[in-house]
Formats: sequence, C-alpha cells, structure tokens
Amino acid sequence: MGCLGSPFTTDALAQFVPSPPTRSESHPNTGDPLLIDDMVVLVPRPYQIRSISIAADEAALTSVLSRRWGLLWRSSGNVNLNVRIPDAERNDRSYSQREEDLFSHRDAFVRAAHATLDAAADACVTRLTLHVEDPKGDDTYKFLHRTRHWRGEHEHDVIGGLVSHPAACRVKELCIAAVGGRERASSNDEEPDSRPFYMAGRMDILGSLPLKALRVLDVTRCSDLSPPAADAFPRLETLRLRHCSLKSSDIQALMDAAPGLASVHLESVFFKGFRAGSGEAPGVCLRCRAVTELVLELCGMEGQEDDGGDRGSVDIDAPRLRHLRYKGTECRLSLTSPSPDMVVLELHFVQFRYHYQSRDYDPDKTRVLLWQSVRSFTNARVLKLRVNSLKDIAVGKARRGKLLCTFRDAVRLELEGAHHPTTSKTAAVAIANLLRCCPAVRDLRLTLSAVPANSVKNSDYGPAFLERKDRLDYEKSVGRFMRLRLNPVISLDGNDEHDEVHDDGIPGLSGHSLICLQSSLRRVGLQFRLENNSSCFGTRLVKFFTGNAKVLEEICVDSGNRKLCEH
Repeated sequence: MGCLGSPFTTDALAQFVPSPPTRSESHPNTGDPLLIDDMVVLVPRPYQIRSISIAADEAALTSVLSRRWGLLWRSSGNVNLNVRIPDAERNDRSYSQREEDLFSHRDAFVRAAHATLDAAADACVTRLTLHVEDPKGDDTYKFLHRTRHWRGEHEHDVIGGLVSHPAACRVKELCIAAVGGRERASSNDEEPDSRPFYMAGRMDILGSLPLKALRVLDVTRCSDLSPPAADAFPRLETLRLRHCSLKSSDIQALMDAAPGLASVHLESVFFKGFRAGSGEAPGVCLRCRAVTELVLELCGMEGQEDDGGDRGSVDIDAPRLRHLRYKGTECRLSLTSPSPDMVVLELHFVQFRYHYQSRDYDPDKTRVLLWQSVRSFTNARVLKLRVNSLKDIAVGKARRGKLLCTFRDAVRLELEGAHHPTTSKTAAVAIANLLRCCPAVRDLRLTLSAVPANSVKNSDYGPAFLERKDRLDYEKSVGRFMRLRLNPVISLDGNDEHDEVHDDGIPGLSGHSLICLQSSLRRVGLQFRLENNSSCFGTRLVKFFTGNAKVLEEICVDSGNRKLCEH
C-alpha cells in the first residue's frame, strides 16, 4: 500500500543537472565547496517541479536523491494514491479474519490518502490518480464501497471521499483505475461481454462529485455510473473509459454534462441496455456535438448475435469530428450529421471471437458493412483500413456502382490485410477498388500478409516450424555452396532468384484506368513477404507502380523476412 506524490527519477533530472561538481566548483550563494546534495540548487525551480511531474510511481525516491526534493513534490500539483488489495487466498485464516484484514487495510489506506491530501492542501492539486490493484479480481467493489456491517447498500464511498477533499477541489485531471488479473492478462482482439465485469468486481463512480475544474477524466474498470447533473463538467475536454460495463444512456449523460468535450476514448467498453431476443435491434447512438476525436476500440453491446448474426450498429452525431478510429467486429457504422472537417478515418475490422472461425462467417457481409460504413466519411483526407483478408472487401464490376464511393479529398491511403499467395487476384481487385475511390491520393501504404490476423497456431507449431526452418536453411546453404563451386560468380545482391520479374500484368489491377496513377500518386510504400519465385505478388506490385504511376517520386519496399546476405 502506498500514498505517493509525484515521483522523480534520475533520468528526468539528467536533462537539467550539469555534470558532477569538481573540487574547484563552489556553491553559488555561500562559496563553499559543492556537495552532491547541493546540486539541486543549480536547477531552476520551474524545472525542478517539471522534473518530478514526469513519472508517476516512485515519489519516495525523491528524498533519497536529495534532502531538498523531500518537500518539493508537494509543489508539483500531482498526487498519486496507489493501493494493492491483500490476497485473501490464505488457508490459515478464517473467512471473518480475511474480511477483517481487508477492511483494516482499506481503512489504513483511506487515512493515509487523506493525510497525503492534507499535506498537499497548501499547493494547488491539479492531477489526482487513484490506482487500486486487485490480484484476486473480485474484491474491488467490497474494498471501495462496503463496510464491516453492510446491509446491501453503499455504506462507504472511498472515491467520493477522496475527490471531495478540499485539496482536490481544483483537480484538472482525474485518473481512477481498478486493475485486476483478467484485464492485465488479456491481449486478444476480442470484444467484451458482460461477464468479466461482474465476476471481477465493480467500481461505482458518482456523477455528483464537485469537479467543476476537471479537464481530463480517465476511468478503468467501472460497472456503474450515476448520471451526472447537467453541466456537471463545464471544462471537461477529454474522456477515457477502459474495461467498463455501462448503460449507453449513462455514457451519453456523462458526455452531455461536458459541453466542451473534445476527445472521447472508449476501449473495451460494454454497452448495457439491450436484451437478446427482445426484438430490439442492438445499437448505440453517441451524441457528442463538440467532439473532434473519437476512438471506439473493441467495444461490445448486449443483444449482439454470435456466429455471423446481427452485430448491431453505431450511430455518431458529431458535426465537428475530425478523427475517428474504430476497431472491432463488423457493424453498421454511420454519421447521423455531416462532419465537414473530417480528416482521419481509421477502420479496423476484426473477426468476432478471436479464437474461433465462425461456421456462419459470411465474407460478403463484411464487404457490404465496410463499404456502407466508409460511405459516411467520404470527406476524410486520410483513410486507414485494416481487414482480416483483402478478399473480404473486393468488389466486382457488377456491384461497383452500388457499393463504392469516392473520397475526393483523400491524399493518404493505408491498407493492411492478408491474401493467399496463389490466388492474389481478389487482393488486386481490392487495391484497385480503393485506388479508384481515391482519385487524388498522393501517398499509398500497403501492408500485405500471407497469414490472416486471426490465425491461431497449435501448441506444437513452434518447435515444428523451427525444425523445418533450420532444415530448409541448411539445404539452401549447401545448395548455394555447391553452385558457387561450380560457377564462382558472385551476384551483387547475393540472390539471383529475383533478378528478373516478368511483366505479365496483375489480373484485377492492370488495364484499369485509375486517375491517381496518372496525376497524383507520388509516394508508395510496400511491406510484404518476399517469396522465392518470380510470381511474388509484392514484387509484381513494385513493378506495376514503377511502370504505371506517372508522377511517382519515391517507392519504399520492406520485404520483411529476407536475411541480410540475401539482399
């Protein structure tokens, strides 16, 4: 358990402090020889305060570096309150004793936290962080809201008590995080459902807290939110919610209470309020009239159907939106009001349930949903698309008029996806579709992979792969050695297998009249796996763009897997 102020690290000080003093150097005020502790005097006070505000976890080390740093952290405006809930999985204690240990630990933390805020009362606390670590994963709610003799109601409010402290009345940045083992261990591209949040414990954030000066609100792992009063956050500019399970109406009320909200970041947020089988189509409508940046990453909602069913919809009412980043399963994504200042659209469709290939997976549904979604953002200047497979977004000639749209102002296009090495025509069609949609594009970036992003390997894949790779490398080295003995001619690039690439065109891409190739495309970046044959799709793309982009100035190629001796 710890209640720490803003820390300081020697790396942060290094940019401000000169080299260690020599014997000839003296104190600027007293004339006495300088000691290491006196070096702090050489650092201007604003830089001292800035230094201790850089990091956030080791404030106790400030007093070890120098005695003068012991009190300086109070002037930084940062207060960090960190606590680790004791692990109750001990067999030598009864249930009542474990409960008593937890509440005693909580009470000690609250006393220390209030003492820390009391000590910082003379300074202006502008950043308050509360970090609760729950190793077991289901004691967070009890730690923050229960008392020893609770009767089913909230009898304790640790968060409210800390935020209501007089020293925190002018807090500009509030970060509240309850971290458990489940969130920390998860790294898959998988949308959340309601179960992890109830199993891992809950954390309530009251919307009536006095936070009139708040500019940044960052909350991790919250499952209940009391709707705030109107205009409760008049200066709030940035809202971040991570691993939360909340009603969509409560999130909307939170955004409505912040008329100046400019940035919203929702990561692994589960929207409650829809019931499967109720006849109500799952969907979320976000009204954020002043927001310029919106991030929706791996968010889910009740009522979504598995195995290729209805994945719901997301409607966005943000007339000032400039940057939208969506990462999640395919769904209906649309703007309900025009966003004339739209600059960047990032769209990353991941397959539902990362671990398993759905039996009812329909690539045409992905194709239709993607093109219907991007249609709402045709004024974007930067378009970044990432899909599981390029064939899922390829549109044939018969459906171009119905699905494709034009990004007249787009100057940068980035596309990432997988394609099958032997059937690359659909990948070429997808690339041609996007080039046709972006007639003014100047910068093109293509990242191609032969393996879909959602591929899962068996546990014995690693050893078998390494064994096969070592055998092939050995055979290749022996073959090179024998060829050099018979014909000792050294190739400049160490590999003659790609010296000649036949210009036989690329089906699905060659022969099309693409405006950007004639007048605007100046930079091309290609990343792909170079194969040992002349029909490598990436190599053919290099030759296509060098031969067909009339105003091309620069092309960058990253073949990834090639060894140094083979370049």
